[in-house]
Amino acid sequence: MSLPLVLEPTELATLLADIQAEGNTLTQAHLCVVDLRSAEAYAAGHLPGAVHGDAALLNRVDSPMGGLMPDPDQVNTFLANIGANLGDQIIAYDGGRETPAARLMWVLDAYGYEVGSWLNGGFAGWQAQGLPVTREVPDVRPGQLSLSLIGDNVISADNLMAELDSPTLSILDVRSEAEFNGTDVRSAMGGHVPGACHLEWTEMLDEQGRLLDDDTLQSALDARQINLDDTVIVYCQTHQRSAVTYVALKHLGYGDVRALDGAWSNWGNRADTPKE
Repeated sequence: MSLPLVLEPTELATLLADIQAEGNTLTQAHLCVVDLRSAEAYAAGHLPGAVHGDAALLNRVDSPMGGLMPDPDQVNTFLANIGANLGDQIIAYDGGRETPAARLMWVLDAYGYEVGSWLNGGFAGWQAQGLPVTREVPDVRPGQLSLSLIGDNVISADNLMAELDSPTLSILDVRSEAEFNGTDVRSAMGGHVPGACHLEWTEMLDEQGRLLDDDTLQSALDARQINLDDTVIVYCQTHQRSAVTYVALKHLGYGDVRALDGAWSNWGNRADTPKE
């Protein structure tokens, strides 16, 4: 099964209905739908067949740095808990205008499993379409999918420092304007990576948390001279918000998109990193 990276709620609803009409389970259809909201939100109602996933396993903390690439034990525990098996299409959603589902797409890519879809608008987008919700919790057998880190969509602070003068490098800071300007300081030092352009992550979303249309998204990137063939580095404070930007860029066809590992919680807490 091959589904787009950005999946519309109506597309997923049709797929789920077809699977049910054929008398198959999601497992038999090689589909794994994972809800990354809180356990309480999941219990109150979720997509039919969806399992709950612990978004904390998608992050690693090494204080003062947060949002680091999770290690293989964390990732494989997460995959086992949601019942994922090799060949499954993993469809992730959160509440909408949130970040965990996009974070999972980035982690899966980093581990070489590019068979994921992000539900456009999340649970809020699903509800807005009047699509079915259930409290029934499916039986989940531990999944057998086991992955190893490749990491070609992440860049360390040291490697980024060495590449700052590259003419094919573009950097997107997707934090708030105050964070970008250094008036809202959330690490030892404020400011931004030299040469970074500012594009707050929410500017790519509508009020319901859906991505804006492709032309509008591309125009915003063109205005900042972010070219399709560039290596594009995205960051926020801990690569939660910038994970949504990562998904948007990959959706638009940007081939080389990388997150700054630890984001500003790394760069802004180091004395040796240049800042503007």
